[in-house]
Amino acid sequence: MSWLTRSSFRHPYRSLFSVFLLWKASLLLLAILTPGPGYDTSTTLFPWHKNTNEREGIIPSTLRRISTKLTRWDSIYFTEAARRGHLLEQEWAFSYAFSKFINLLASGFTNIGAIPYEFKHSALGIAISHAAHAISVVVLYRLACTLFPGAQGRKLAFIAACLHIISPAGLFLSAPCTESTYSLLSFTGTLLFAQSFGARGVSTSIKDSLLVLAGILYGLSTAVRGNGLLNGIVLFEEACRILYSLTQGFSYAKFRRLVAVGLGGICTGLGFVLPQYIAYQHFCATHEDPSREWCHRTIPSIYSFVQDHYWDNGFLRYWTLSNVPLFALASPMLVILVYSAIWTLGVDSRRRETPTNTMLPGSPTGQLTGRLMRSLAAPQITLAVMVFFCNHVQIITRLASGYPVWYIWTATLIMNRYTGPSTASKRQLEEKTNDRNSYWQIIVQYMVIYAAVQGVLFAAFLPPA
Repeated sequence: MSWLTRSSFRHPYRSLFSVFLLWKASLLLLAILTPGPGYDTSTTLFPWHKNTNEREGIIPSTLRRISTKLTRWDSIYFTEAARRGHLLEQEWAFSYAFSKFINLLASGFTNIGAIPYEFKHSALGIAISHAAHAISVVVLYRLACTLFPGAQGRKLAFIAACLHIISPAGLFLSAPCTESTYSLLSFTGTLLFAQSFGARGVSTSIKDSLLVLAGILYGLSTAVRGNGLLNGIVLFEEACRILYSLTQGFSYAKFRRLVAVGLGGICTGLGFVLPQYIAYQHFCATHEDPSREWCHRTIPSIYSFVQDHYWDNGFLRYWTLSNVPLFALASPMLVILVYSAIWTLGVDSRRRETPTNTMLPGSPTGQLTGRLMRSLAAPQITLAVMVFFCNHVQIITRLASGYPVWYIWTATLIMNRYTGPSTASKRQLEEKTNDRNSYWQIIVQYMVIYAAVQGVLFAAFLPPA
């Protein structure tokens, strides 16, 4: 891998930005060069696509073409909801918060006379996704540095961040979809959670505040994508640890941290509950009769109803003979998610030691690294199991983009290749190392090829989505 150079490690942010620009430019070029209006012509039905000004300049025409090529699949729902609000029930499967954010930005730019294009909602959604993806790369780098402090840890973090750039989610991380924004919010929440176990000398009140902030970020990620609710597992596990610790002896510091975890958990849950409440007010709190059937359920959640009624999600519903190719398509990512989660069981303080003067401020001690990695693996493996049994399985390549453990695991495989021992022990482990080398090569090749092929299919409005 040519990007694993000393210069890259010395200037990680500049190097990451360069890799990001190169990868995004490649994907956008693939999308632009993909011929035809697409197998599904839904995008051409938008008013902004019909009202094309033949005299418009090169910049507006290029933006229009990019917006057309990237407004596919879920993007159509997000941009339409941003333009005129969530009107239909099935649209509530797509984030109210994300569409509202695009709408607010579009209104703001309209008020100041900027972006005077009818396709501004799509263009802004694309800009948001690119910005969120770029920042999430940096946040993942900081997260990995926090989990694995020291010079070797920074190399590991750089590789993991590069892997996030070339995620098999592909153009879904560029289109006006929620994958990039979710990754940013979820990674940031996880970074704050890890920093709440900061080095000695950091005030416990600051650590507890970071827990609450982590919960707020997890809540925002849940508002953007429903699977963000799984991040609550991390907080729930921490609450259980604190409760057990309290049985060994009460202290005000432990109790305060328990309260902080509780507040963080509430914030995470609110990210799911508040959109449900808004939908309930829209569909159920009216005086029209009869109201929708889900309004009378014990838990009147429009999200669960829509996923069941309109999108046919449910236990084993996707397990049909016709969907076998989609399971085959999703199987590499499912294997990676499960295997990397199991790998965390062996991550402990026996990892490669680094001088204490290279540890980053706010980093956890070595003894905590394994524990934190295992905590972060819980939402990841839960997601893999849920998608395998209950959802449209092919979406796992998109959802996986927001989970850090598998990036770090793959980065360790690459690190074993480039920074392995140089003594006789290397010869003793040569066969095992060669096996590991083939693993990371296969994974990286899979990521690049899948993202490229998926990019062409996405731009042509062809499955899988």
